[in-house]
Amino acid sequence: MPVSRNRVNPEQPSTPGTTGRRYGGIDPQERQRQRRTKLIDAGLAVFGEQGYHHSTVRDVCKQAQLTSRYFYENFDSMEALFKAVYTMVSRELMQTTIMALASCQPDPEKLAEASLRNFLEFIRQDPHRARVALIDAFNVGEGMSLLTDKASQDFAHLIAGFMHQMFPKLDAQGKLSFTMLANGLVGANTRIATQWVADRCKAPVDEVLLNTLTIFKACIAYARAQEAALG
Repeated sequence: MPVSRNRVNPEQPSTPGTTGRRYGGIDPQERQRQRRTKLIDAGLAVFGEQGYHHSTVRDVCKQAQLTSRYFYENFDSMEALFKAVYTMVSRELMQTTIMALASCQPDPEKLAEASLRNFLEFIRQDPHRARVALIDAFNVGEGMSLLTDKASQDFAHLIAGFMHQMFPKLDAQGKLSFTMLANGLVGANTRIATQWVADRCKAPVDEVLLNTLTIFKACIAYARAQEAALG
């Protein structure tokens, strides 16, 4: 059977009778979990360097120092691996964002600045994350759209939640859609960050932050004015 560009034919299983054995005190399930983690980490490195469309199973296995047999033990395709890598990056970003917000004063501008700075530093510190989350995620295929939409919705939900807390009068009035605004803010932030990454993050973080934060501050100022008008 021929080998395609992105696929390496799985090797034959090892000697029968070894399945289920403990090696070094580690059971088979834990070994598989460790191999899966290594493959995801390798995927981040390979996709981040070469891009999804120029990466192969062989590249990932070489980076992970595992055979193709173990790749197909965990993933049925390169797209499946990319989804796992993207999910890992999205979760890490959400975790660091929540931590940044938790240590911030309950002020709209300060909360916006803390979360935006965290986002920009997160992608600047590791260009691999930037390429996976902001470049290749939108070019892998239709199968990725649900994941990218879900990640955007998660962050929009987080922003909308703070809007509900900070501007309860507007929330009660119901004329201003916090959900709609939050989705717009996420979209604007993503677009600015994507262009920044495409330019290899040449502009200083503080410069990008200033421009991104301007959009958030405009929304905050408008919300404050509307609440003040309500008395």
